Amino acid sequence: MIPLKAFIVRKAKKEHGMKRQIEGPALKKGSRVVIVDDVATTGGSLIESKEALDKIGAKVDCAIVVVDRQEGAVGNLKKSGIKLLSIFNKKDLIC
Repeated sequence: MIPLKAFIVRKAKKEHGMKRQIEGPALKKGSRVVIVDDVATTGGSLIESKEALDKIGAKVDCAIVVVDRQEGAVGNLKKSGIKLLSIFNKKDLIC
């Protein structure tokens, strides 16, 4: 079994509590991480998460989403150095 450290990347630091943008166990510089989300549209929130992780020196290996809505996320993420893996994409879910 591989131990995993789960964390949440907020859009911005909270003004209360721990006042951190990345909540969860401390990540060390050089930590390899995978970003997981439910849906990717343009990839904007995934790119924002990568930028926050870059600031602490973590390395994003890839992003995994349940559904890729096929509205530009793959290309936008590629420009940011992120490979997008999806379980389903829009065409898989159209009846």
